[in-house]
Amino acid sequence: MELTEFKYFRGPQGDMAGLCLEPTGCIFCGRVGPCFRLGAAICPTLDQAQKENAHGCFSCLKAGRFQCWHDTEIGVLDESGLTHIYNHNKKPPSDFPRTALVELRKTPQIVTWQQELWLIHCNDFMAYVGTWTPEDFYKNAPDGDGRSLFLRMTDRYNHLWDSSLREGEERLASWRATYYAFRCLHCGELRGNWDCD
Repeated sequence: MELTEFKYFRGPQGDMAGLCLEPTGCIFCGRVGPCFRLGAAICPTLDQAQKENAHGCFSCLKAGRFQCWHDTEIGVLDESGLTHIYNHNKKPPSDFPRTALVELRKTPQIVTWQQELWLIHCNDFMAYVGTWTPEDFYKNAPDGDGRSLFLRMTDRYNHLWDSSLREGEERLASWRATYYAFRCLHCGELRGNWDCD
């Protein structure tokens, strides 16, 4: 399956949570290949015991035979819809498309240290594009100012850049965090968030 078949996941395959790359049989269709572990997945046709050692393939995720829950800016998305659990969960726009909720549940989760936070822009979920290092900000900034791009992209906890600079260092080379970058599918705006162990 091509990654572009996931509307909201455009990052490297290795960033998909629960992915088993060794050939595994899909419990739904029997296809053997890379599959996702189903222990934490939403599977209306399987009980928890059946899910524990089961796997589902890319095609069955895309078809909705199993789904993934996601923490988003506008609530935790599970089989019941959006629930406001965390302080960062804002109220969704009144006209937020229901189709976006369905499509995000058919999207792999992101491997994170703590818990993903899927971002929105232009009244839709953004596409996850990968983890970025400071060098990625320099490369993607139109004027080469990586710090400025980081500050534009990062709403919360934007102290990471400056606190990672060593004394006397002008160009940030690395940090101990993992930065998750997202791109708006409508206007191309970049946003992101980060966590660390």
